[in-house]
Amino acid sequence: MEQSNSVSALRLAKNHARYALMTMYFFAGFTFATLVSRMPALQSIYNFKYLGLGVMELSMAIGGLLCMPICSNLANRYGSKKLTQMGYFVAITFSLIPIMPSKYLLFPVCMAYGAFVSLFDNAINGNSILVEHAYKRSILSKFHAIYYIGTLTGALVSILFLSLDIPTQIHFGVASLCVILELLFLRPYLIREKRNTQGEAKKFKLMFPKGILLVIAFFALFSRIIEGSINTWSTMYMKEVIELAQNLAPLGLAIYATFMAIGRFMGDIVRSRFSETYILFICGIITVTGLALLSCSTSMIVSCIALFIIGIGMSCVVPIIYSLAGSQPDVTPGAGIAMVNTISGTGFFFGPFLIAYIGDELGLRASFLYVFGLSIAMGILAYTLWNKSNKPMKK
Repeated sequence: MEQSNSVSALRLAKNHARYALMTMYFFAGFTFATLVSRMPALQSIYNFKYLGLGVMELSMAIGGLLCMPICSNLANRYGSKKLTQMGYFVAITFSLIPIMPSKYLLFPVCMAYGAFVSLFDNAINGNSILVEHAYKRSILSKFHAIYYIGTLTGALVSILFLSLDIPTQIHFGVASLCVILELLFLRPYLIREKRNTQGEAKKFKLMFPKGILLVIAFFALFSRIIEGSINTWSTMYMKEVIELAQNLAPLGLAIYATFMAIGRFMGDIVRSRFSETYILFICGIITVTGLALLSCSTSMIVSCIALFIIGIGMSCVVPIIYSLAGSQPDVTPGAGIAMVNTISGTGFFFGPFLIAYIGDELGLRASFLYVFGLSIAMGILAYTLWNKSNKPMKK
């Protein structure tokens, strides 16, 4: 009887942890969609050109990148559950973005926001791998699918708020309040991993990937540039190049997020049948096709089809990367992910910021041709990885 009660308690605990994490992923996607959907409004508030928006995003990237080397140490020492407290600071700094009195004060706030987002993302990804291990089956893709359900919801809410002329400041404040409330109620249900006491007396040291983690990290670099560029700039592309009204411009992001979510819900089934390197290769081909179509399109319908294709192509990439990074020996899941993110985080220097610069000089269409070129490079790297393993099916 006691054994039965113990099994039931364990099952209930892991279910609670799973649903708590799903909610956190949802609101992470929701707040991100709120930010990028309001990019045209932020451009007006701070009187930015494309490059100004790029510097804002670059500030976020620098903040995230600076904290990445110590993030793996924090994950090892304190565990992913405790590290999710950074979500409160994410909410606070997010609410400040549209209300700063000048752009010179905005950039430090964006840097702090980027640092807290990186810490929080690392924490929930690390904890989701613990939950996956508890279930003893692949469920990581579903967590990342929920992120894009949140992104889709955030884009649709943004369309509604824009249509109702609700101020950007109130919009950001509502999103921040939602994040704070879900953290207050759901953090206690997360799994607490065993504390890593090995080498506890040693001082903090920078941890960088090596061996297979280094290979994973460089593939993650390419994928992050592409995914970040589509996430951040698709709304501006639909407004400036395809010439949609500002309240309809987030439609492209909504379509992309929809098919990212669908692809990630199906991702665990695909991962159970095919090898990871083969999936990455196929994803590379699909992504190249979608970006070729988007960078040449002139109509809303063609652009939406292109974003649907890109969404399917990119959908399985990140869960596979995090699964591989979080399953390496001798490091905790959070530490493995943090070390990969140390390299891949530099993608923001070559992604959204460079897109902004090219956009100011040559237009946003030229910027997306650059992203198309990066997708070809990612596809070549994916083919190299698959060619070495040459295992399309799992044994």
